[in-house]
Amino acid sequence: MQTTTKTELKKGDRVYFMGIGGTGMASVAGLAQEAGYEVSGSDMNLYPPMSTMLDTLGITVHSPYDPKNLDVAKPKLVVVANALSRNHVELEALLKSDIPYTSFPAFLGDHFLEKRKTIVVSGTHGKTTTTSILTFILLQLGWDPGYLIGGIPRDLPQSFSLGKGPLFAIEGDEYDTAFFDKNSKFLHYRPKYLILNNIEFDHADIFKDLAAIEKQFTDLIHLMADKKAIIANVDDPGVEKLLEQLKIRDQVTAVATKGSTSNAHVKLLSLDAPKSGEKYWKLKIQLADGQIAALNTTLAGPHNAANICEVLACIWQVYKAGDAPDFPLQKIAQAIEQFQGVQRRLDKLSSVGDIEVFEDFAHHPTAVKVVIESMRALYPERRLLVAFEPKNATSRRSVFMKEFAKSLALADRVFIGACSVDQRIPSDERMNTGEMARMIGAGATAYDDNETLLTSLLAAAKSHDTILFMSSGSFSGIQYRIGDRLSAQINGV
Repeated sequence: MQTTTKTELKKGDRVYFMGIGGTGMASVAGLAQEAGYEVSGSDMNLYPPMSTMLDTLGITVHSPYDPKNLDVAKPKLVVVANALSRNHVELEALLKSDIPYTSFPAFLGDHFLEKRKTIVVSGTHGKTTTTSILTFILLQLGWDPGYLIGGIPRDLPQSFSLGKGPLFAIEGDEYDTAFFDKNSKFLHYRPKYLILNNIEFDHADIFKDLAAIEKQFTDLIHLMADKKAIIANVDDPGVEKLLEQLKIRDQVTAVATKGSTSNAHVKLLSLDAPKSGEKYWKLKIQLADGQIAALNTTLAGPHNAANICEVLACIWQVYKAGDAPDFPLQKIAQAIEQFQGVQRRLDKLSSVGDIEVFEDFAHHPTAVKVVIESMRALYPERRLLVAFEPKNATSRRSVFMKEFAKSLALADRVFIGACSVDQRIPSDERMNTGEMARMIGAGATAYDDNETLLTSLLAAAKSHDTILFMSSGSFSGIQYRIGDRLSAQINGV
């Protein structure tokens, strides 16, 4: 029995999360437990960090999937992950029962966001980092927000909290909601404030083209009663195009992140990379009231400067709307300086014999480009060796092959990892890593397995190199093992 209306719950009621191991599902399960519900769930395979979090929370996870799990759990409501589809053994048992079910975005909207002043952070890129910066600042200001983040912020105890204040910061994903709801997740989040970071084509597994994605963002914008509460990066072509189409460009809070837009409320005036021996990137931002904010941040690159600009503009709008007591710029600046980022976003993994090793979650051509450019700015004198694993549903398709090649060509050497075959993708639409390596040129090589890639990378690495791993998957863990292998190689072990 699909839940088309809100299922009323009280403390102690049993809520069961089918497919609990995903980042979003596990975090929402944590919120449900914090709210006083009795929480359990199921999944096939659990991996850190979500397995560790669920174990720490004491949430029972049934594995493998089995219809009997529902008999044991006896839930009042089942929350179904969007990874599950028809003909799934446990899901089919649920559909034959009288147990109501819903998606995690609808569950969030119905039970946690209905009475909150929700700040939805949306965009093709930067959602996790921007939501994390925003949340950290709000916490440092003592405003006790609720929050839900699709990653692991280094500065927060966990990726979720109900909070007791009126604000709730949430990462707004445009991916579809569930097998029974093909609208974007963010349409369930009841936004009062909306950050539009950037819009471009992604998720080729579910969206036909950019127009299909723009339709979802259009529906999201239509949920906003006050267009001034839309914080829009107007230097992003996709955002600017959509605002012009909807004829609301002059109604939103405009943020200029590249210095090319004069009629913006918040403008990035300058961005300087840290000099040798320095820690911080230095930003100057003109705020809506004309103040100039001079800020320091450890977050690298123009894309993170844009994230910070949008967060400042958002907090200003929250204050102007009467949903915050003040706008304490000095405390905000201190929080930005203290913020240490999110795991797997330009994480420094090891430093061996003057060889630096980093990893990043980048899995879209634009993200790959800006991360490589950020590394170039940080280490202009170093040779940059990039290892890239096409792992997610889009990067395993050929749709972005030329764009990936162009972005990866910004590195000195490129090592392309194994690309697992997805039989659901037609053969003529699959990523061809060998062809992509040829597009990049002589400095690129594609590998059929990641262990061989690691061996080649070790042979190529030399003193004063920077090695950057990029993947949305595990990369077979080679990025975490290369440090020890380099040490052994250098020491002749």
